[in-house]
Amino acid sequence: ISKALFVKVQKVLKLRSKPRKRKHKHDFPFLGLLTCGECGASITAQYAHGNGGTYRYYRCTKRLTPNCSQKYLREDLLLEQLKEKLNQVALSKSDADKMLNQVAIWEKENILSASTQIKQLDQDIKNTEQKLNILVDTFLDGNIEKEIYLAKKDELLHKKTSLIGKREHFKKKGNNWNEPLKNWIIEASSVEKIASSKNLEEIKRFFEKIGTNRHLLDKKIEIDFEKPWNILTFSEDTLRNLAGDRVRSTPEKFSKNVENSLWWR
Repeated sequence: ISKALFVKVQKVLKLRSKPRKRKHKHDFPFLGLLTCGECGASITAQYAHGNGGTYRYYRCTKRLTPNCSQKYLREDLLLEQLKEKLNQVALSKSDADKMLNQVAIWEKENILSASTQIKQLDQDIKNTEQKLNILVDTFLDGNIEKEIYLAKKDELLHKKTSLIGKREHFKKKGNNWNEPLKNWIIEASSVEKIASSKNLEEIKRFFEKIGTNRHLLDKKIEIDFEKPWNILTFSEDTLRNLAGDRVRSTPEKFSKNVENSLWWR
């Protein structure tokens, strides 16, 4: 190898040994959250100068429709709208406390109900075992034909197995739908904290969790809230219609009479 080639190889190896400069990652927290409400393309972001400062803007990429008419929206204005949307599904502490109190009542009722049903299943299993013993004794005494005995025995064994399965299921899970309801109430009562947070990534993740069809149209956010979050956006008239004849209180009584309140109907 020549001396000149050797020097070149050394220079190449030296350059490769140096750490590569990482590309600067722009901080656009709401990328991927929205799509264009006019053409359906994704929303991109960029920096722009104006009013004596540098701002982050979000806009349609116009990849699907180059002549899409949608304009830029500044990030602080976008954030303001997102917080307004969050406030629509924020559950106040007072309402959350009322709901959690009611869930606690339902939990006690469920425990009593489950205990009663387990006792009944235990008794049914015991009765089935007694019938099996009587059937065996009857067969051994020669008072029943073998074919009838085997058929009845299979029937009772199947019933016993089924009862044992129901009892074990009840012991493990019971009829408990209160836990997910309680968790949702607690989460809904934390929305105000999320809305006031400066953690924009957290706000984005929360919207991705609770909302679908998230669009930006004419500088306005459009979003469909998932169940049960959409319930918190309903008016009292809508809730009353959904509840039907089960709710007969006047609007003035909704906040005073816990038993007739609409928020758990």
